Amino acid sequence: MKKNLNLWVSGKGWESFEYKNFDDIKEELSFRNIIIGYGSSIGNRSSIGNRSSIGNRSSIGDGSSIGNRSSIGYGSSIGYGSSIGDGSSIGDGSSIGNRSSIGNRSSIGNRSSIGDGSSIGNRSSIGYGSSIGYGSSIGDGSSIGDGSSIGDNQKVKTVSFSGTKHLVSYWGEDAIQIGCKKYAIKEWIEKYECIGFDENYSADEIQEYKDYIDIIASIHYKNKPA
Repeated sequence: MKKNLNLWVSGKGWESFEYKNFDDIKEELSFRNIIIGYGSSIGNRSSIGNRSSIGNRSSIGDGSSIGNRSSIGYGSSIGYGSSIGDGSSIGDGSSIGNRSSIGNRSSIGNRSSIGDGSSIGNRSSIGYGSSIGYGSSIGDGSSIGDGSSIGDNQKVKTVSFSGTKHLVSYWGEDAIQIGCKKYAIKEWIEKYECIGFDENYSADEIQEYKDYIDIIASIHYKNKPA
């Protein structure tokens, strides 16, 4: 059974190529510096941009689009009707659900899972082993740490700071996580000094993290519905 694969042709736009196996379009793939690893499958009516690579044993669903200069890691799967933006990378063993969208220049860590119908904004980063529920939206420039879990149908605009001792994370909810500790924003405002002393922070480090808390509190309360 023959399939169609869309490839970008300079000066012409997207052109469709009919093939039974990759040997049928090997010259076209080579000309565009497109690499498709062994044991991989590319669905019907899919599109692959210039200088992109598909890792070994990966699968691309029907009607999906892989942007220019993007990379799909070993053993990853891209669901049907999904799009991967230009210059983005999908880590080894990761799963992108059906009808999902990954923005330009974004990265999805190894062994992460993006649910059906979810969208990840441009220049965003999803950490190793993270899970994003179905129908969720992660804003442009967001950063989700390793092993994080975002539920279904969530809209998240994240803020993160790489502090001197610990990462500071905010996911749009009434909470801040610093290192392994996660409290409501109001609790951090009231107790940051005591928590800092318990963590053996210096006076300068306590002030540094107080500044992070103040910035996040300002963002949160500004966006909080009346």
